[in-house]
Amino acid sequence: MSIPKENRVVTLASEIVYGQRSEWCGATYRPLKLSLMRSRQFFEYDRKEKLPLIVWLCGGGFTTMDRNVWIPELVWFAKRGYAVASVEYGTTCRTRFPEQLEDIKAAIRFLRAHAKEYNLDPERFALAGESAGGYLSLLAGVTGEDQEYKTGGYEEFPENVQAVVAFYPVTKPSEMDFCPELVPVPPDFKQYPDIMNLLKDECPPTMLLHGDTDTQVPPRQSEELYRALTDRGIPAECCILEGAEHADEPFIQEETKHMVLEFLNKHLKKEGRQ
Repeated sequence: MSIPKENRVVTLASEIVYGQRSEWCGATYRPLKLSLMRSRQFFEYDRKEKLPLIVWLCGGGFTTMDRNVWIPELVWFAKRGYAVASVEYGTTCRTRFPEQLEDIKAAIRFLRAHAKEYNLDPERFALAGESAGGYLSLLAGVTGEDQEYKTGGYEEFPENVQAVVAFYPVTKPSEMDFCPELVPVPPDFKQYPDIMNLLKDECPPTMLLHGDTDTQVPPRQSEELYRALTDRGIPAECCILEGAEHADEPFIQEETKHMVLEFLNKHLKKEGRQ
């Protein structure tokens, strides 16, 4: 029996430490971790290639997160030739803004520093995230190489990315009015910067996905950001999914994943089977 080699052998390293953060009045330190999925390149018959990378940020209202929650869905992209790094970042029970952003940028620099070891292409990095992670992926994308957030080691490596994909993100914290019983966001959340106030011409290509029945984050926030991006000539796409709520099932369907894959392939200049 002859079986074609259409799918890659994908492996998961779930305990990679990319940095540490001072805690408890500076008396102790907590490791910051990421989980990395990538196709195996160990045996002589494994495919040898530098992989484009998706840096994934889980949501959780900035108050909680688990880097491994979305791993089952992200395997889909790893099977199609992407490495996926799901990154832990500080939440507000432990950190204060902008420490979450500093963590994410430190992870990007760490991954570039270890690109050869992990078989990554340092010129093809994308950020993606959902909900709070969507906001942070946009924020990390638009701030690019801003020096004020360059802390946490490996400062000689760049922290910019070549594309951003944000699922149902907040884009205007100043306009949000969450019910704390339903969505326990940080008390200073309205002081987080609005993404549109930070746009510049060198922002990376950006894809926004939002449900038209989202009761947590209004879809108009993604629509307004899309218009602001295109007005600046920044490549952008906005996909409004009919009948979709926040973090709803339409976002993980094959059709949606193929749209995201097509966007990433285009802007990370990746070719091959989808």
